[in-house]
Amino acid sequence: MYKRNDGSTGFSWMRLVTNAFPNFAYNSSNDVDLSPEAADSVFRYQLDQPNPRALGPMSFYYGGVIGDQEQKTYSPRIFKALHKNGVLTEDDATLNTAAITKHFANQVAFIDVHRQRKLVGLLFMWEEELVRWRLLDDEEKEIRHVMEQVGKDSEVLSDLKVRLQQVEMKRRLVPSMRHNESVPAEGVHAHPPAYKDATA
Repeated sequence: MYKRNDGSTGFSWMRLVTNAFPNFAYNSSNDVDLSPEAADSVFRYQLDQPNPRALGPMSFYYGGVIGDQEQKTYSPRIFKALHKNGVLTEDDATLNTAAITKHFANQVAFIDVHRQRKLVGLLFMWEEELVRWRLLDDEEKEIRHVMEQVGKDSEVLSDLKVRLQQVEMKRRLVPSMRHNESVPAEGVHAHPPAYKDATA
């Protein structure tokens, strides 16, 4: 977190990256954070995949880590390297950013520092997306539990159905379109909104 000029607080992926990996020297004054366009691009690409939560061989191209001419070679190589160093797991739907160590730059040495920094930013961004999805999963489960309790004739059933639709809409909402929404600091340990049991 950091404080903006207007007194509000903000979060910068690349501040985190720079603090964790000081050898990632800045090589572009404009290359500070993963751009909103890149975040939206990889999110839209993932939604069209069989398993949207699992980063795939081409995710790093759509996430803006590499350029058009390199997509057929470098994006799959990044994917393989992340599996080898343990950042991506066998089930693909989880991320282990703790595996990003001081050796990370050497593990992806086939891309330059500029792209290494973008890659780390993308990985931390996607980790937050996975946390957000898990919280929405928990919210959906709680709504469905209440729906089972209230029965088909309950007056609140229609409202609960609307809430389910809202959860699904949130799942598909690109990062740049989310307003007044944030993932709690507790991450996966946070609790979703509670719904009053209508049978109580």
